[in-house]
Parts: sequence; structure tokens; C-alpha cells
Amino acid sequence: MKLFSSVNWLFILALILIHPQVYSQENSAEEAINKEVWQAFKTSYEARDSEAFIALHTDDALRVTDNGIMTADRYFASIENWQKPGNGTNIMIDFAFESRQHTEYVGYETGYYRVLVTRGESQRDTYYGQFHVVLRKVDGTWKIAQDFDTGTVGGKKIDRSFFENATLLELN
Repeated sequence: MKLFSSVNWLFILALILIHPQVYSQENSAEEAINKEVWQAFKTSYEARDSEAFIALHTDDALRVTDNGIMTADRYFASIENWQKPGNGTNIMIDFAFESRQHTEYVGYETGYYRVLVTRGESQRDTYYGQFHVVLRKVDGTWKIAQDFDTGTVGGKKIDRSFFENATLLELN
């Protein structure tokens, strides 16, 4: 019985020593993704900086929406047509996550986005959607390899309640 007890203690000690390392790796991947993908996405999307936005994606990225699938060439061409916000127009995007999973070189994240468009002082439009992204580390930098979003889940239009029930990512 003493051997069994010693084995249990060794197992518990190993878990205690290994767990912080695993958590640290996941946490550092998430921090890098927040900076390299989500902060850069927010900054380039809000400024309608097509060049910076395209750079967030792998060369073979797929874009999937309710309207179908676009390969990288077609998707990037659609982004190149972006117009900078006009005077008095402001675009803000925020992200709230349901799930974030990562290995050293690949990630899969799901959640919701909220886009606020303000025109002058009187008009404000809010749009919500759900996203699923596949991330891949390319030459040491996290990039979006596949981006899927939709305006409905289970036939229900995505609204503020979906967004508020997920975990908000706080970015600058």
C-alpha cells in the first residue's frame, strides 16, 4: 500500500509542476494572438486599412459567410475596395469569445463581434455576428487562415444578448 501511496504523491507532484508550464504556454499564445491578430484586426478594420488587414491573413486564407466561400485572391480583392470612413463617420469593432483553443502553431477561436458605425452626432448603427477563426503561426507570427462569420445561430438573428453572454476581449 505504501508504494501505491508514493506513486499517487509523485503523480500529484508532477501535475503541480507541469500545470503552470502548460497554462503559461496557453496564456502566452493567447497574449500573442490578442496582439498580433485581434488588436491588429481592430486597428486596421476601424481605419479601413486594407493593406494592414490583408497582412493579418495567410496567403491561402479562406473566407466563409452565409453567402458562400471566397478563396484568398477573391477575398483580398474585396478588401482592397474598402473606403476610408468619411468625415464624421466612425467605425468600432469589438470581440467577445466563447472558446479559445491553441497549440504551439495552430488555434481555433469562436465568439461574437459587434460593429458600431456612427455618422455625425445623430446616427448610430450596431451590427452583431458570430465568428469562427482558424489561426496559424507563420514565420513566428499568428495569422488568420480561415474566417467564418454569420448573422444567425440556429435560425435566430444574433443580437446584443449573444455578445454580452460571451467574454469581452478588452483592446485599445
